[in-house]
Amino acid sequence: MIPRNHLSASTLFAPVLAAAALLPVHIQAAEPGPSGSLFRSAFGDGLEKDYGIKVHGWGQAGWIYNDNGSDDVSKQAFFNNDEGFNLNQFALAIEKTPKGNVVGRVGPFPGPMPQEADWGFNVTALYGKDARFFKTYGFDEDLGVNRSADANDENFNIAQAYLDFYIPVLGGSNLMLGVFHTPLENEIGFALPSPAPTDFYSHTYSFMHGPAKHTGALYSFKLPQEEGGSMLGFELGVVQGWNNMQDPNGDPDVIANLRWRSADFRTWVDWENIYGNGAGDSFAECACGSPIPAGSDDDNLTRYASYLTVSHVLDERNRVAVEFNYGQQEDAAFAAFANKGNAQWYGTDVNWYHRLGDNLMWNSRAEWFYTDAPVHVVMANIDPHTGIPDPSWGSFYGFTTNLAWTPVPNVRLRPELRYDIHSGNGRDAFGGGREDSQLVGSFDVTVFF
Repeated sequence: MIPRNHLSASTLFAPVLAAAALLPVHIQAAEPGPSGSLFRSAFGDGLEKDYGIKVHGWGQAGWIYNDNGSDDVSKQAFFNNDEGFNLNQFALAIEKTPKGNVVGRVGPFPGPMPQEADWGFNVTALYGKDARFFKTYGFDEDLGVNRSADANDENFNIAQAYLDFYIPVLGGSNLMLGVFHTPLENEIGFALPSPAPTDFYSHTYSFMHGPAKHTGALYSFKLPQEEGGSMLGFELGVVQGWNNMQDPNGDPDVIANLRWRSADFRTWVDWENIYGNGAGDSFAECACGSPIPAGSDDDNLTRYASYLTVSHVLDERNRVAVEFNYGQQEDAAFAAFANKGNAQWYGTDVNWYHRLGDNLMWNSRAEWFYTDAPVHVVMANIDPHTGIPDPSWGSFYGFTTNLAWTPVPNVRLRPELRYDIHSGNGRDAFGGGREDSQLVGSFDVTVFF
């Protein structure tokens, strides 16, 4: 059995850990969680118990408003563009998680290495406004529902479709092959059984400037260790760039990540990196591919992004996480507005998670993000009628706090407040380009089934 302090840490690392389904094979969950409850009640639990195959889903919808009289709640409310009601995600997934001591995109876990190989898979379909940002060029971007959708309409995609293998080599290994959400960034959430329960309804600027998903291979492994010691894991990936199955420039990107876990599992350190050719992989006509346009598919323009996250469980009620991020794009398409050729961006965010009760969390976040030139398509403020950019760049400050209440296991209710300031050049970032600050209030509901 895993020591009690590991279990205390795991409750605060949720949704980083999600549930006991992600823990090593020798740790058993006492009762099934809300994920998959609808399928189990309708068809029984035989498929899950006998074969390890889970069928589950979630729905997430929210209401969001700002204080400046504009319908536009971007940029910091990303994924939401439009004030009012948003159907963010309605998802259905079928998956089998291989039994092992390494989880791809999450890292190594304590305990001895299982000696038997295992395999699994994940297929997740997603509909909603968030799906616009998770389309994969050359895979699902050209579906009819997506072709006819405008910027404020729902989209549909196959969010993930991959095979997952556990291999008993080194200290334990995991290999993912297919379309999967990125192993980068503190807030992506899609490494978990249910991606909807991210800690905040809005997202950071660093998250917005990173990739959402990849097509390719990701190999994760744990170094052999003495029992009871700290854990070190590595990830190496070769993928088709950012958000692409078909990368027009033809050059694969390389992912290289390091993941360290303390012996008591209370401290996690994750250093995540992606490097490759960023040219010609952004497609305005389908709002897909990379969000960072640069050059054409005949060019070779370096793009690099890096994330360093340190997370620590202070006690049974408090966890903190600090993320540092850096990125650069050679010959970024919008950098000329700042009289630059290359663009770079960097920043940090500090997150505090406090458990008020068994079913109530209080989460807060402060962030600073700086870009020396406009680079992201959302920050470019492209006029939909003229196609002319009017971008924003400089420093962005964000302060977010929310309460996440789970009155019953299948439902989470979350009111959230966020205040942002833009201090920099170009167009004001908020209120349709008329305001340099914005207060956003939101309330979202997530149902797990």
